[in-house]
Amino acid sequence: MRPHALISHPAHTELQISPGEGHERLEPLQVTIAEAARLLAYDSRTIRRLIARGELKAVGEGRMRRIPVQTLRDYQQRHILK
Repeated sequence: MRPHALISHPAHTELQISPGEGHERLEPLQVTIAEAARLLAYDSRTIRRLIARGELKAVGEGRMRRIPVQTLRDYQQRHILK
C-alpha cells in the first residue's frame, strides 16, 4: 500500500502530498503579491513599489493582481551579486 501523504517530522503542520501515478506537480505561472513577497523574502509593500517602478511586471488590477513567476526569476537574476 502506497502512502498518499508524507510527514517528515511530527511537529510539522504541513503535509506534502505525493502526486499520483501519471500526475506531475505543476508550478504556478503566476503568484499573488503576498506569495511573491514570501518567495523573495521581501515585504508586500516592497513588491508593490517594485511593480510601480516597473522592476516587476504584474498582471491584472486591484485584488486580482498577479506576478508571473518568470518575472521573479528575471528580477532575481538581475540582482545576483557577482
